Amino acid sequence: MRYLYRDQSAKGGIALLLSATLVLLFFILLLSVAPDLTTTPGWLVLFLLLIAGIFVGYAKITEPFYAVELCPQGIRYHHRRGSWLLAWTCLSHVSVPTLAGQGELAYVGFKVTDYDQFLATLPLRLAVKLLVEQRHLLLAALRQNCPSGTCASTMLVEHTEFNSKKCRYSGVQAMFAHRMQHLSQLLGAELFIPVQVLPVDATEFCRTVNQSRLIYLKKTAT
Repeated sequence: MRYLYRDQSAKGGIALLLSATLVLLFFILLLSVAPDLTTTPGWLVLFLLLIAGIFVGYAKITEPFYAVELCPQGIRYHHRRGSWLLAWTCLSHVSVPTLAGQGELAYVGFKVTDYDQFLATLPLRLAVKLLVEQRHLLLAALRQNCPSGTCASTMLVEHTEFNSKKCRYSGVQAMFAHRMQHLSQLLGAELFIPVQVLPVDATEFCRTVNQSRLIYLKKTAT
């Protein structure tokens, strides 16, 4: 059994890129024949908006074709900066995290049972990007679980040393391990992917992953 989940964040990328490029070319032509049609700041704003549209369209079409893959080895999450693989034996369960007063977050959380096996295959380039992209998730959890602010200072510091039961980590790996630990304490999971990349409902995705985990582990045991 194998599942491939198409990345939904890439939708509309080609249409946006082409339309913004064509409109930009039209306005460049219009500027050459009728420069007084609007003011210089007006032309500048138009061009900046169209260039931004081209950039967003390009960013969309460079997203991975598949966001998540469930395979015999485990769960693989694809990102523009690389991919991580979480083995079935390193996963306890998958769920949608919640915060009191806010309800469900727009993420799916993975409960990791073996940091060392996961960190061994995590690309450093991807780790850096996820540390930046998901910092707001840590901040949201801290605001909810630490209203006095007394615990926030220690969790927001990016420590560059981390010791597990098996290994000693430094640099980016240590920072990511600490982030995993903090998110686990606050949200009950170490790894998160945004629900916007999934073509199915988050609850349905969690159900499929949890069932697949049991199936793969049962096959391995027999």
